[in-house]
Amino acid sequence: MALLSRLRGPFAAGALRTRNKPFLAAAMASAAFVASTEDGVSFARRHALDQVLESVERLKAFEVHAAVDLFDDFVQHFRAAPERARARALKAIAALAGQAESAELLVRIAETVARAEGEVSAEVRARVGEIARALGVAEPEFETDGSAAAAAEARGARPTVIVLGNEKGGTGKSTTAMHLAIALADAGHRVGCLDLDGRQATLTRYMSNRKAFAKKHNLKIAMPMHRRLERSTARDRQAAEREEQVRFEAALRELADCRFIVIDTPGSESHLSRLGHARADILITPLNDSFLDIDVLARIDRDRHEVLEPSPYSRMVREENERRAADGRAPIDWIVMRNRLAHIDARNTREMARLLELLSKRLHFRLEPGFSERVVFRELFYHGLTLLDVPEDPKDARANASRKRAQAELGELVKALGIAEPARRKA
Repeated sequence: MALLSRLRGPFAAGALRTRNKPFLAAAMASAAFVASTEDGVSFARRHALDQVLESVERLKAFEVHAAVDLFDDFVQHFRAAPERARARALKAIAALAGQAESAELLVRIAETVARAEGEVSAEVRARVGEIARALGVAEPEFETDGSAAAAAEARGARPTVIVLGNEKGGTGKSTTAMHLAIALADAGHRVGCLDLDGRQATLTRYMSNRKAFAKKHNLKIAMPMHRRLERSTARDRQAAEREEQVRFEAALRELADCRFIVIDTPGSESHLSRLGHARADILITPLNDSFLDIDVLARIDRDRHEVLEPSPYSRMVREENERRAADGRAPIDWIVMRNRLAHIDARNTREMARLLELLSKRLHFRLEPGFSERVVFRELFYHGLTLLDVPEDPKDARANASRKRAQAELGELVKALGIAEPARRKA
């Protein structure tokens, strides 16, 4: 029996792959049909394929390399013999005609790849239309200029971009990003998250934990759209930055229908971080309440209680605002969020407050209180939960009081953004 139990898992996985094999072929045929051009497949469209493979559950039964190899095989066939490749691709796609769920997914995959570069040409729209007709479903509608972001702006619905930025790790950027995203989603907004710290990927792991917890316990909880970007591996700096720019713009286009986009940045200087800051409507810089952390804003002479010079990070924010002023755009609404740690004594707390008030006038940021319940946040991370997901415990009045204080702090932060306080869930 033990042997049978051990074998059941692999056999079940194999059966799942067998059932989904026609879908895999049709999905890769759809993606290749839309992505293929005379010049090959653009980086933006390859990145869109990566997003498809990460998000479509039925494709997760397969090894990523197997899907990519099949996609590349279709692409090579399109370059060598376009008409035969077209017939082959449409045959694989048409095999799923009449399967409503599969057909809808295939058209969405084709549309995702088509929109990857923003502008959707008439030729690409025609290819997506062929896919829809082969499946016997309605063709998707594309905006006249091919840009979901441009259409959203035309409707006066450009997303508000909230960036969590600080060139120092361990200050609570990812925790704050997750809590803000869920608070805004609970308030009824469509929210997207973008993780620019591809190496550490704390926000991405937080979101993965959340999905796993919801699936395990069959819970319906707020789940913002999420995208993750990694730094380019190109050796040439200019090529790497161009590649990152393309990835970043593609990710923003994918989230263009959101009311808010929450961006988590690395705890160090990078090109991706600068791209994120350049798009910020609101910039939140969390600081631990210590003189070590205040160094991220400026060099100070603690003995004389003087500010010597702004930090490189503060200069970057200032330079971005200067560019915005030259272009006639509104400056970044910069908020420094002070996380209040209990072990800081009263004298240091007062001194920190005085120096931060001085810095706020010189560097032009708003000073807002942050979170004090840090242990609670660390425990929640492993389940992918936030303070808004945790019900009251009828047997633990102390825990309930702590939870309410922490929720109040989150509410104050959301209010500081000029947005209604997040909805409270019933216990």
